[in-house]
Amino acid sequence: MGTIAVVGATGTIGSRVVAGLVAQGYNVRAISRNPDAVVEGAETFTADLTDADQAVAALADVDGVYLTPPESGDDPLGMEAAVSYNVIDAAVKNGVDHVVMHTAVGANLGDTGARVLDNKTGIEQALVNSGVGYTILRPAWYLQNLWGARDYLEQGVVSMPWAGDMVWAATDVGDVATAAVAFFGSGPTGRAFDVHIPGGITGQQIAEAASAALGREVHYHEAEIPTREYVEGFPLSDVHKDIYAGLFDYFRSTTYLGDPEPITEELDGFEPRGLDEFMSGELFAAS
Repeated sequence: MGTIAVVGATGTIGSRVVAGLVAQGYNVRAISRNPDAVVEGAETFTADLTDADQAVAALADVDGVYLTPPESGDDPLGMEAAVSYNVIDAAVKNGVDHVVMHTAVGANLGDTGARVLDNKTGIEQALVNSGVGYTILRPAWYLQNLWGARDYLEQGVVSMPWAGDMVWAATDVGDVATAAVAFFGSGPTGRAFDVHIPGGITGQQIAEAASAALGREVHYHEAEIPTREYVEGFPLSDVHKDIYAGLFDYFRSTTYLGDPEPITEELDGFEPRGLDEFMSGELFAAS
C-alpha cells in the first residue's frame, strides 16, 4: 500500500487521516514537532518543518504526503507558509508521487481581503507548479466550531454576527479526512475540490437543527456588533482573533460558497455530512 507521511498528524483532521490510512492498510509516518507525540498505528517522526533540511529528511522514502498547513504560534500565517513551501519542496526533492493538501474554499481567488484565504493562494500555486502529483481539498467553516457554542445552544440560543438567513459554506472535518484517504487510493487528480455541505448553511438552520436534536426550541440571535468584538470571547490568541474577524468580514461581504458537486462525482459514494446529522450524531449525541 505504500507509506504516507501525514503533516499535522496529531491535529483534528490529521489524526482522522492517520486513522483512515491505517485502517486501509497504509504505512503511516506521523510528523510532529513534539518529540513525545504518540500516534496510534503510525511511525512518529519528529521534525520542525519550518526548517527546510528537516522537511527533506521527514519525507524521505515516502510515497505520498498529506499536508495540513499549520496555523499556530505568534505568526500563524507565516508558519503556514513556511511549512507548506518547505513540504512542497521536500516532496519534489524526494520524488513523492502524490501530495494531498487541504486549503480552504476561496483560496484560489486571491485578493479577497481575508488573510487566512489569501495566504493559501500562493501555497496552492506552488503545489500546482511543483510538478508533483497533487490533489487539493478546499473545506470551509467547520461544523466542529459549534462545539464552542454547545452550552449556548443547550440554553436555547445561537448567535452569529450576521442575519439568520445569511448563507455560508460549512464542512464536517470527517469529510476532509474521508476524501483524503480516498484520493490516496485513487491517485493524483491534478485538481482542486471544494468540500462542504451543498448549498451551505445559515444561522437559522443551526438553530432549527439544534432544536430537533435537543427536542426543545433554540432561537437564532444576530449579534449586531463588529466581528472583532464578536470574536473577543473566543479561546484564541489576539492574532488568531484578528484572522477570524477578517474571515467573518469576508463572509458578510459575499456569498461564501464553493462548488461541492465535482468531488461527489469524482469519489464514488462520497456525500458530505449534513448539519442535522452532525447535531444528532456528534454535538448532542449523548443528549
